[in-house]
Amino acid sequence: MESLENLEIILEDFRKDELDKLVSGELKINSSEIRSSHFFDNNSGTDIEFHQIKSLWEVLSPIGTGNVFLSQMEIGCSLKDVMIIFSFDKEFGDITINFSENELYEGKSSDVRQKAQKLLESLVVLKDKFNIPKIRIGFEPATDDDTCLVEIGQEKVDIESTLELILR
Repeated sequence: MESLENLEIILEDFRKDELDKLVSGELKINSSEIRSSHFFDNNSGTDIEFHQIKSLWEVLSPIGTGNVFLSQMEIGCSLKDVMIIFSFDKEFGDITINFSENELYEGKSSDVRQKAQKLLESLVVLKDKFNIPKIRIGFEPATDDDTCLVEIGQEKVDIESTLELILR
């Protein structure tokens, strides 16, 4: 049996001042879905959990990192066992969404295609709404060009051809 890899979606150079809007409004992280979370609160110098956070922007200021492990998350489609990692400097940061490749690639090819398309369309909506300069999708680590399947930049996204790159 071949070993499973993780897929990663990286929202690069995300504006920190848009973070709370993204998390509560778009990702709608639900505390009942959280299996574990870990943030370091620079202000109090303590480790805290997601449910204690009023504002991610505050906790990740001036710089900060944290993660949330969710039993499931909706991003155009439903994904199980998702780790979201937030890593921010003063104004910008990366949000990495990490999950097993099975979540996308398992099932009938028509279902897989539909799921990948919904995921992709959601990411394009987020990119436009939050003016995200770059989104990388690939196998962990998607930061490497060798394992990155797709990079969505400023140019208009052709969903069909981008889908082919993810599904090949």
